[in-house]
Amino acid sequence: MTALKIKLLTNSNAVLTTYVLDDEQYSRKGIKKPAVIVCPGGGYTAVSHNEGEPVALAFAANGYHAFVLDYSVKIDNPFPKALLELAAAVKIVRSRADEWNILTDKIIICGFSAGGHLAASLGVFFEQAFVHEALGCNSYEIRPDALILGYPALSLDPVSEGRELSREMIEKMEKGEMMDFRGPNIRQILTGKLDFTDEDLEKLNLLRHVYPGVPPVFIFGTYTDPIIPVSDLTDMAAICKENNVPCELHLYNCGPHGQGLYKPHSTEIMMLSNQHMDTWFNLALSWLEETVL
Repeated sequence: MTALKIKLLTNSNAVLTTYVLDDEQYSRKGIKKPAVIVCPGGGYTAVSHNEGEPVALAFAANGYHAFVLDYSVKIDNPFPKALLELAAAVKIVRSRADEWNILTDKIIICGFSAGGHLAASLGVFFEQAFVHEALGCNSYEIRPDALILGYPALSLDPVSEGRELSREMIEKMEKGEMMDFRGPNIRQILTGKLDFTDEDLEKLNLLRHVYPGVPPVFIFGTYTDPIIPVSDLTDMAAICKENNVPCELHLYNCGPHGQGLYKPHSTEIMMLSNQHMDTWFNLALSWLEETVL
């Protein structure tokens, strides 16, 4: 496996970590494989580790070249900073396809929570001039061929905004045992404003930007997610249907937010009461085989 850290743009600190599979031998030498770029969540406040490397390695174990994007966060990096970084990542992966034995029409983006917003942003905006012209390329070079969206933030509806943090949560944040969400919220970060307008938010509500050119979409989440409204997922699936965009939606009866693979090696044991949530990964693999591969 080739492990590299690639700086993407001169004006950002974003890094793409590669998990490129070694070339095979004999009759299988030179066989090209699909690739997955993973966008961890973190509310655009940080980049969550448990939704990064563990997910990339799981895809690698199933024959995918994998990549993890450590994109720009916080309020001094508003939209479209991270979007341009993801677009640059796709451009690099596609441009080095021969070197890495990658199928150029099988480049998938897998995003979680805020990373799901980022992945979906590229899916709806890749043909827009403000994206591909900023990178000096055409829209094909940055087009994702499929999107896997785990409990994605799509409408930016503040379902949990304003909730008071418990003392236990604050103590964990201060000890570094959980992500620190104090400070600007996701809407303030993406708009780059503490006082944003409805017009600012409308531009960032991805449900308003789905069109027939969006690549196929796989979505999963739970009814009991305390962060993401279930309507984000169901509305996305319905709007994809209206636009003839292939879409598969899986809603689990219950489960927490932000746990990636939902496996013991990457998830707190106390969060695994709903064990079958880990089935999303194999469902996504099957969907990719039927829809993209």
